[in-house]
Amino acid sequence: MSLPPRNPCRALWPVVGACAAALFLTAGFVVGDDSARLKGRSGRRAVQLWPLNEVSKNRPEPGPPIEMGDWTYRAGRAATAREGVPWELFVTPSEKNAGNWRAGELAERRAAMPTMARERRRPDEATKNPDSIPLIEMPDAVWKKWMAADLQDVVGIHFHELVSDDTARILYTLHKVPADGPDGKPLPGESSVPGTRIEATLLAPVTFSLDQSIVVREDPLKKELAAARGEHEAGHADLSQLVFLAVLAGPQDWNPRYCTGRRARVEYFWKREQIGRSWKGYRNGVGKLLTLRTTVALVPPTRWSMLVPIPPERVTSKHLQEFNESIVKIGGTFAATDRAAQKKFHSEHGEYERVAGP
Repeated sequence: MSLPPRNPCRALWPVVGACAAALFLTAGFVVGDDSARLKGRSGRRAVQLWPLNEVSKNRPEPGPPIEMGDWTYRAGRAATAREGVPWELFVTPSEKNAGNWRAGELAERRAAMPTMARERRRPDEATKNPDSIPLIEMPDAVWKKWMAADLQDVVGIHFHELVSDDTARILYTLHKVPADGPDGKPLPGESSVPGTRIEATLLAPVTFSLDQSIVVREDPLKKELAAARGEHEAGHADLSQLVFLAVLAGPQDWNPRYCTGRRARVEYFWKREQIGRSWKGYRNGVGKLLTLRTTVALVPPTRWSMLVPIPPERVTSKHLQEFNESIVKIGGTFAATDRAAQKKFHSEHGEYERVAGP
């Protein structure tokens, strides 16, 4: 049995900058966790957008990397001046913090984090590998005391929840489609349907975490069943991890022909750690259960793009707000996507048996 996330996303509020024709950024400041450890407000500064070759040639080389908080920031030339961006911001863990994070692969290459290691444990035992997901095997008599009434007839539980209260700093820019060249005429090879490309560029790291716990019931007559039950629930956990990464990247349905759809370039670092946390249904939400927390830090040059078949002057704050919420307030999307994926998992692997007898 796999329970859907409870309270899928804790108050996650972004600092949003709205930009007209990519000329300047204005940003507000909100109270919240700040993994980037940046303070204050963004300023305004005019930028030269055209011609690209002059922008790149006349701009001085960047200075040395800057370390702020637990992260190192540096500017570098883009491998290709994709969509008029000859320079990009790159953020990596600082030297003192590098041992805590592992580099992720680009979501567009569909690479994922390694499958979680498993360790079978009793409720009062700690795991030997802090990077593993503990498969807690609970005696039948203890299960009846510690689990909620609606869980009395199941043999395994996969608790999971997506959590974050971090602050996202995102620059939003609007780009005419098709773009105009120096002569004021649309550049060739662009979309046949006129519209706007909205870019959301991440300016500082933002973190999301997926907490997962597994508890399985021992059979007093068949001790070997607990291991099989644990593996079944671990399959649910592996699937939730894949959904977690996919939701962070967002839809990949880019369709320039009709000027619709979204795509993303996602760069991230990740880590795993074991924590103790309470779950609804376990010891009345008071007791703590050993839980594996997988944390993903999205870092620049992460960038989300969206096409809309309307001219830039008709793009409103509502369009930007909806795009923004789809990027950072992902709790509802994760819950729905995960629910559908787990349902498919059951159709392919079968729902595990329920406990026999009263």
